[in-house]
This record gives sequence, C-alpha cells and structure tokens, in this order.
Amino acid sequence: MFSIFKQAIKEKRWTLLTYCLAGLFFVWIYVSLFPIVQGSSVNVAQLVKNLPEGVVKAFSLDPKSFTRFEGFISGKHFSLLWPIMLIGLAISSGSAFISEEIEKKTISILLSEPISRTKIFLGKFLAGVFNIFIFTTVSILLIVPLAKIYGVAYTGEGFLKITIIGFVFGLSVFSLSMLFSAMFSEKGKVIFLTSGTLMAMYFANLVALLKDNLSGLKYFSFFYYFNYSEILVHNKIDNWAWLIFLGTFLISSSLAIVLFNKRDIAA
Repeated sequence: MFSIFKQAIKEKRWTLLTYCLAGLFFVWIYVSLFPIVQGSSVNVAQLVKNLPEGVVKAFSLDPKSFTRFEGFISGKHFSLLWPIMLIGLAISSGSAFISEEIEKKTISILLSEPISRTKIFLGKFLAGVFNIFIFTTVSILLIVPLAKIYGVAYTGEGFLKITIIGFVFGLSVFSLSMLFSAMFSEKGKVIFLTSGTLMAMYFANLVALLKDNLSGLKYFSFFYYFNYSEILVHNKIDNWAWLIFLGTFLISSSLAIVLFNKRDIAA
C-alpha cells in the first residue's frame, strides 16, 4: 500500500507543485497590493453600500470588511479563484484513480500487485488526501509570513480556520471524484460529472441568494457552507459545514471502495 501511495504522489508531484506555486503567486500579489489599496478602502466600502442588496448577498460583500486585510483577501482570492484551484486539484487527483489507469492501460499492472484491492484503493486515496492537505496548508498559511513581510495587520485565527474548513471542503470534492472514478472508465466522464455537480451547486447557491422564494436551494450547495467571508472576517464557521463536508467525504469514499472491490475491470 505504501509503495502505491509513493507512486501516486510521484505521478502527481508536478501537478501539486504547479497548484502550490500558483496559489502562492496570487496571495503574494494580493498581500503586496493591500497597503496600496487600503487608502481607498473607505470609498470602496461606501460603493458596496450603494449596490443592490441582491448583488451584495450573492457575492458575500460586507462593507465593514473592506478596511481589513481579511475582508480584502476573502473577496479577492477566496470568493472564486482559490476554490477553483482547490476543486481543480481535487478532481485531478480523484479522476486519476481508476479511469486514468484504464486509459493509460496500466490498470492490469496495478491489479496484478500481490495486495488486496482495498489496499490499492487506500494507497491512491491517501495520496489524494495528502495533495489536498499540502495545497491548502501552503496556499493559505503562508499568507501569514507574507503579511508580516509587507507590514500588513492580520488575525491568524481566521486563516487557521479557513485552512481547516478548506481542507475538508477539498476532501468532499475529492471523494466525489473518487466515487465517479470507481463507477466509470473514462477520465473525461469523471471530470464532467464532478465538475457538473459542483457547477449545479454553485448556481443553486447563487439562485438562492437572489430569489427569496428559492432560498432553500442553498442548503444543497457546498458553496453555501464554505462561507469564506464569515470565516475570515468574523471567525465563524457554520456547524453544518462539518457535517456536510465530512459526511460527503465518508459516504462517497465508502461507496467508492465498495464499488472498486466489486467492479469487474477489463485490463
């Protein structure tokens, strides 16, 4: 199992490095820009107050947060860019499980190893968890030393909390991708189904914020529970987020391992 784990890490090392470097590059840009834009933050906050209520709700814009670094980086980085990178890495790691092995015609070599399918699954699975952990840790926690370098005031508690909730968010996406990978042989189909599911969740949350009579849709979206503004600015995490993300992770990964063990895979 450990040899499979190491091989999976080796195969995805450049992908992981690319995501980590991209995450660091963007946070460096935002941290370095904050002292420059901080002077105009009062005007920006006033502008937000004048926006339609639906727009403010849809993009989680908090006028009071624009004078703080946490509010600035949550709106610029964690509203869209960082989740896209996390989701991209999670789907990439999950889709490489079975479907990519079949497409590369290496599945027969993997299954011929003198270990059980459960251990094969766990080796690949833990490699994906490792990748998500490294990315979330590097791309978020390194914001703190960057802020110190540029003399930006910050509160570390919010960044620690969003690292943890971002990690479990990534695990939930990864487990869905693993589940689809255990079901289908085509990598493209796995990527399409996982990304399609997440896009449906994103638009459900958006519609719920814009239409009061459809507000219940938000409870079916991961993006409602990944409330970056509340976490960073107010240090608050919705307790349901733990249940949704960890529940999805446990259920999807359990189903994936059952399907992988029972599935008749043509080498």
